[in-house]
Amino acid sequence: MSDQGATAFPVQTMVECGICGGTFNVDWFCKTCGGSLCDTCYQAHQTASLFRNHIVVPRTVEVLRLHGPAKIAEICRIHPTKEISTYCNDCKIPCCVLCHHEKHNRHEFSPIEDKYLSAEKSLDQYTRELQTDVKPSLDALKDSLKHHLKKHDEQIEKEKDEINTLRYTLKQKVDESCDLLLKELDQAKQDFRNFEKEIDSSKQRLDQLIKDLEIMIGEGKLDIIEYSPPTRKSLIPASPLPVLKVPKFVPGRDLIGLIQNKIGRIEFHDQISDNEEANASSNTALDIDISEQKSLIQVKVFDKDDIEVTKVKSFKSKFGVSSLTSAGNNSAWVMCNNSNTMYLYDSNGDVVRSIKVKNSQGINDMVITRSGDMIVTCRDKTVRRVSVGGEVSTLINTGDYMPTGVCLTDKEEIVVCMCMMFGGHLAVFSPDGRSKVREIRGVDSQGNPQIIIPHRVVCNDEDLCVVCRSKVVCVDESDNVKWVYDGKQANLRGSFNPRGICVDKYHNLLVTDYINNCVHYVDREGGLIQVIMTQEQTGLWKPWGICVDDETGQVWVGNHDGDVSDVVIAKYLK
Repeated sequence: MSDQGATAFPVQTMVECGICGGTFNVDWFCKTCGGSLCDTCYQAHQTASLFRNHIVVPRTVEVLRLHGPAKIAEICRIHPTKEISTYCNDCKIPCCVLCHHEKHNRHEFSPIEDKYLSAEKSLDQYTRELQTDVKPSLDALKDSLKHHLKKHDEQIEKEKDEINTLRYTLKQKVDESCDLLLKELDQAKQDFRNFEKEIDSSKQRLDQLIKDLEIMIGEGKLDIIEYSPPTRKSLIPASPLPVLKVPKFVPGRDLIGLIQNKIGRIEFHDQISDNEEANASSNTALDIDISEQKSLIQVKVFDKDDIEVTKVKSFKSKFGVSSLTSAGNNSAWVMCNNSNTMYLYDSNGDVVRSIKVKNSQGINDMVITRSGDMIVTCRDKTVRRVSVGGEVSTLINTGDYMPTGVCLTDKEEIVVCMCMMFGGHLAVFSPDGRSKVREIRGVDSQGNPQIIIPHRVVCNDEDLCVVCRSKVVCVDESDNVKWVYDGKQANLRGSFNPRGICVDKYHNLLVTDYINNCVHYVDREGGLIQVIMTQEQTGLWKPWGICVDDETGQVWVGNHDGDVSDVVIAKYLK
């Protein structure tokens, strides 16, 4: 009866004599020893001089309750005036005599003391198993953990030493390079100072010559007839005048990114020996499963309170901007698909550098590798590599497909949007571009491809996020569609028309909307966080290319309206 709050007891066992272990006629209980006795041991207990003063009584519920190893519940919950005396084996609950008579008349019963002692024995056995089996397993696991922690600490200190050594080496190289640049500027400054000294010296000689000539003329001596003065040209310093140009420091392209890539990263690997694996698998008492541990990415959850759009500035570009790629250090590469030239702009709108990709018929998109080279998609249906020094080489010929967007995976595989008038897919190539690794079409649960006319693509951890004609499709490495964002969550007047996409350090996506003149800020699961950088906030008009500079927390958006357009720079997070 569940309303009595009964406890399920183990199966009934025979009561054993505390001396001989027998189970026949165990009807006595020694209050002094606290144990049960059979008739034979009871007689011996009574006659032995050692136990002469022990108090032995018949083994009853009352005796067990007062003197046994634990007390048995004395009061019935249903009948508070009655004591528990039996155990109903059918209902699995303890009962009093009234319970027996009222609700359990035809049930099978056992003495409550038998059930009590059986439960006590079972728990005692379980306790011994914990002590002999589980506890040693935990101790062994803890010892193994201590061993791993010691190795772990030693490895961490070793890696820290290597990082500090690399830090010192890099600082030395940076200091040497900067010292050379500063020396060059100091030398230019010294060239002007030296020339100034030459002029001052010539002026002194000129003043002395004029003085001597005035004296010679004043004295009226005939020697003046034979005197031959120096030519005027000989009085001017022969050294050429230094070039009077104001020096301007041009930072190395993507300097911070290059340094970060040179420094490297921390990778975590499981380190467990065969013996330790065998020991781990033997911990069956704890049902322990030691499996591969994967590092989890901590993702910040954003809401509207985290968003605060502030326009920093804007500047005119040379043409309508179809693609932007952050170069770090407050600069970005700007491209138009009708131009053969890429321009590196700083945040003031000044062109720092330009690279021309001859015969490209226009540049669609570009991504920067860890080494600083650029992978560029061109309208002549080629994918090219542009080295740090500006040398251009063809990596891939895309045949009938127009290569539009491009990105790199964590393995630096090249992902290209292969576009046709009524279709397309993603093609993944090896880092050197020599072989195609796989094709991705974004197959949904019904087997239908979702990547149609792909325009831009970014890598977000192991996922690829693709801008298509009217949606953003996220696919995993196995070509399965994880989610599709169609802009309906934004509730905007115009239809969703995505053009550019980038991913920030929080693994959220920023997508330009060409029709609605805004940017959609979307989380890694395809949910809209908020519409940002609206026309009212920043003056966007026909936004297309976009990139984010995680170092400054600023997003660059390029308008694509005619031949000349604005690049808008804004902060979007508090």
